[in-house]
Amino acid sequence: MSGKNKKLRSRINTAFWLLLAALLFIFLLKDTGFDIKLVLNRVFIPLFRLISIMTFTLFLTALIEAKGWSKVVASISRPLLRLGNLSDWSATAFTTAFLSGIAANTMLWNAFKEGKISKKEMFISALLNVGLPSYFLHLPITFAIIVPLTQKAGILYMTITFFAAVIRTVVIIMFGRMTLKGPDGQGLNQKETSVSDTDKKEVTVGTLFKKYVTKRLSSIVLYTVPIYMLVVLLRLHGFFDMLQHATAQLLKTSALPIEGISVVVFSIVAEFSAGAAAAGAMLQEGILTVKETVMALVLGNIIATPIRALRHQLPRYLGIYTPGTGFALLVTGQVLRVTSVIVATGIFWLIYG
Repeated sequence: MSGKNKKLRSRINTAFWLLLAALLFIFLLKDTGFDIKLVLNRVFIPLFRLISIMTFTLFLTALIEAKGWSKVVASISRPLLRLGNLSDWSATAFTTAFLSGIAANTMLWNAFKEGKISKKEMFISALLNVGLPSYFLHLPITFAIIVPLTQKAGILYMTITFFAAVIRTVVIIMFGRMTLKGPDGQGLNQKETSVSDTDKKEVTVGTLFKKYVTKRLSSIVLYTVPIYMLVVLLRLHGFFDMLQHATAQLLKTSALPIEGISVVVFSIVAEFSAGAAAAGAMLQEGILTVKETVMALVLGNIIATPIRALRHQLPRYLGIYTPGTGFALLVTGQVLRVTSVIVATGIFWLIYG
């Protein structure tokens, strides 16, 4: 594609997304009765928070590259990621994912756009972050809710989900080892995955900040804003509530008593904390056994998590990556997550008897 055609295509793409954002904003104002405060709280404040994190991540990436710190950050997880033939850029993102999933995904997308990693490595690394990093990122809140309410059942549930995270991590590492090729675990040539001494002298934080934030951030925001508004509109029109209620109504299983099903329904229709509270109450009253409580919590997790992913994570994935890549990552990640939880639960069922 010639430079002229590429610029024209870029302008058409920009115009489309800007027009879509404008139309969605008009619909939002109309559907909320021109309640500016509601639109501000539901759309612009969350968007500002999300874009701020992305901006900080891009600046951090520029700083790490300019100062040559990528190897230091990557050294924490390098031994594990080398098993999967993943580069130091993926190792840096993997380490960051334990603190922020948004930051890690932004780093991966930026590394791909800069040609430091291949698209395949970016995809594999993004899926890898759905394993142990995602588990430990949400561990404090999940542990604080589930264990006090359900005690032994909660500990068993946390063990199952931890084992599922380990399964996801191992599978992705093995997949990377089989499909990625690179010397000494580097996804690309060493020349491409690190900043040379000459480059370090020429590159400054300011130039990299301008390169990453002003150019890269604009394309991210272009996708993020309209997609986020679309998700908010769908929520206002009850799309996700309808999806949750439909799932709850279709749920039938002989593995749990009707009381256990109610725990699952609570987890799907309300929030996970509501399902945990219901499970804890039924466990204390002797309505459910420890095993039935664990199964109810797991089933609620399996069904509710993908639905919440569409509601909460869809704008982030489609905004950080391109819409096509982001959607593919979200779907693949959720399939991997659900499959790993099913496998881990099957092992628990056999062992617990």
